[in-house]
This record gives sequence, C-alpha cells and structure tokens, in this order.
Amino acid sequence: MFEDNPHLRRNLTLGILNGIFFNLALAFLSGATIIPLFVSGLTDSNVLIGAFSSLEDFCWYLPQLFGGALIIGRPLVLGFYNRLSIVRVLLFSAAVASIFIFGPTRPRLILIWFGLLFALYSLASGFAGISFMEIVGKMIPINKRGTLFGMRMFFGGLLAALAGPIVKIIIDSHSFPVNFGYLYLLALAAIALGLITFAFVNERPMAPAGIKTTFRENLIAGLNIFKNNANIRRLIFARFLTNSYLLASPFYIIMATSRLGISRPLAASYLSFEMIGYLGLNILWARVSDKISNKFLLKLAVLCAIIPPILAFYAFHLNPGYFIYGLVFFFTGAAMSGTSMGYLNYLLEIVDDASRPVAIGLVHTLIAPTIFLSGVGGLIIELLDYPALFAITAICLVASLINVFRLHEPMRSV
Repeated sequence: MFEDNPHLRRNLTLGILNGIFFNLALAFLSGATIIPLFVSGLTDSNVLIGAFSSLEDFCWYLPQLFGGALIIGRPLVLGFYNRLSIVRVLLFSAAVASIFIFGPTRPRLILIWFGLLFALYSLASGFAGISFMEIVGKMIPINKRGTLFGMRMFFGGLLAALAGPIVKIIIDSHSFPVNFGYLYLLALAAIALGLITFAFVNERPMAPAGIKTTFRENLIAGLNIFKNNANIRRLIFARFLTNSYLLASPFYIIMATSRLGISRPLAASYLSFEMIGYLGLNILWARVSDKISNKFLLKLAVLCAIIPPILAFYAFHLNPGYFIYGLVFFFTGAAMSGTSMGYLNYLLEIVDDASRPVAIGLVHTLIAPTIFLSGVGGLIIELLDYPALFAITAICLVASLINVFRLHEPMRSV
C-alpha cells in the first residue's frame, strides 16, 4: 500500500514539523508546570488548579467519538482539519486577549473567560484530532509511525527545553498575570505555525470512500466495538489506570513552591527538566515502537510514570533539594511522551481502515473523564494531604502496568 505512495517523505516531514511546533507550544502551556502556576495566581482552590491543568486534554479527548461521524464517508478530510484550524486560532487568541483585557485586578474574570475560551479551543482541537489521526493512519505505515511521533516529540521537546530559561525570564520580568499572557502569545505563534505546516500535507483519497454516518450511528458502532472486541476493552481499562498519573501531575510544582521553599520563577524552570525527560528517551521510544512493539513501549513508559509519585512521597518527608526533585519532572516528561506514542500507535496498529475513526473516537471519548483526575487529586490534598495523593497515584500506576501486560501483542506484517 505504502510502497506506491510518492508523497510519504513529504508527509512525514510536514507531520514532523507540525509536531515540533505543537510540542514547542508545550513550553508555554504545560499542564504540569505553566498552567498550575498561572491558575494558582488566580485562585487558592486545589480542585480548580487540578481541573484547569487537565482542561485541554479533557476537551481534546471528549468529542472524538462524535467527531468520527463528521469524517466517515469523506474520501479526504484535510479540508475539515484546516477549517477547524482557523476556529482554533481565533478561540485561543481570544483566550489570551482576556488576560490583557482584565489584568491583575479582576482574576475571577480571567479565570472564567480564559477557562471558557480555552475549553472551546480544546474542543475544536478534539474534533480536528480525529481527522489528524485518520490522515496519519492512511498515509503513514506502521513501521514509520514511531519515527513520525518520535521525531515530533524529540525536536519539539528539544526546542521546549531550550525555551525553559525564556519562560523563567518572562515570568521574572513582568507582573502577574501579564507575564503568563506573553507566554501564551508565544504558544499561539507556535500553534499557528504547526497548523499552517500540516495544511500542506498531500492526502490520498480513501478508496472506496465509506458511507456517511450520523452521530447516533457512530455511537452505536463504537459501542459494538467495545462489546465485541476484548482487546479494545483491555486497552481502555489500561489507559484509564495509566491516566491516574494526572492525579498528582499538577501538584508536584505546587508542592515545590508551597513546601520545599522553591520560588515561583525557579519552579517554572522545572519545565526544562520535564522537556529533557520528554525528549531524552524519545529516540528509544521511537525505536522500540518501530522495531520491537508498542506494547513493550507501554511497559517501559508506565514504569517511568511510577517513579514521580514515589520520589515526591519521599520529598514530602525529606526535602532532597532543587536538582534531585527535578527528577520528578524528568520522569513525568518521559512517561508523557512514551505513553502518548505507545497508546496511539498501538491503537492504530490493532484497528483496520474501516473501523479506525470509530475505534479511535471510542477510546478517546471513553478515557476523557480520567483527564479530570487532577481535580480529584486536588480534593485528595485538601482532605488527606500530599503523601496520600502520591501513594494513591503510585498504586494506580502499578495496577496499570499489570493491565498493560494483559494486552494482545499484534503480529506485524512489516
């Protein structure tokens, strides 16, 4: 199928550039560092801090089963993706503008309007995400998908790590919340460049085109896949448990500032630790995905995810200092890139062309509620304090690793 694709190199290059820009945007939008610091300046509620840190991911996953109904039957879906790109840029621009409009005297209005507009931007991204995965599934062969996502994450993460000192300088040099507004303007520029880049992908029509479906028909098809495919059910359960890392993720940096005596600007530099972890193991992740298996990649990535809550539990009782505590963010970044690549490529590998939009939408929509586990994590802190949160997170991740072992290992034809 792919041997006849004369545009493979072009599409790989554009797909990698798209990912580089979006991963660079993480330097200014990180749910583990930047968003919690921003929201903690607007509210003292740990529940809201946790919820905001997960807002983008939740809204990205939630609509995808329904988004599948908008692209099934279309021989080409790039136009759908590009129209949503315009909507995404406008919404995110308005979200950033709200920071400058309301300024430091009206934090509640910033919280409301930024949250609302950022949520709408993320929902639009979720609808676009299903078309993005359809294009990748059609145009990129199994033994190149690890390269695609690995290169996206590696070079994007490298730029994000190099941007870490810039983040610290901006936060130091401007008053709150304008300093975060400038960070989000840089994120907006990176996102716009990523969207423009992917617009030039050469998409080959699906032949034959499928039959268009309604939202209801798409939902029924997804439920049938869930009912009849035991491996999909195991995958969803494993992903549920893996996402338990989100319970504690935004609170590592809050603990650094509130308990370990690390200043807010210095804590922001933990972004570099996160990005180094994100890209540091990325070449390994890509090679494992391409050459060994995505299931094995998931085993390694979940092992990385178990380390941060254990180290943070120790740090709560005995402050290890700035650099040792930075390993929490290093392994968080490594786990984020490994699980993201592993679950996505594993799912693409086990579904066929006809069921791909429905299966991807099903899995992503069903795991969407777990993205708000950070809000649950904030509630656990308020009721039981940090050690309980880290212990619960570690136990859930160990259970996740056990369930990853139960996944079927697909046979490869390439």
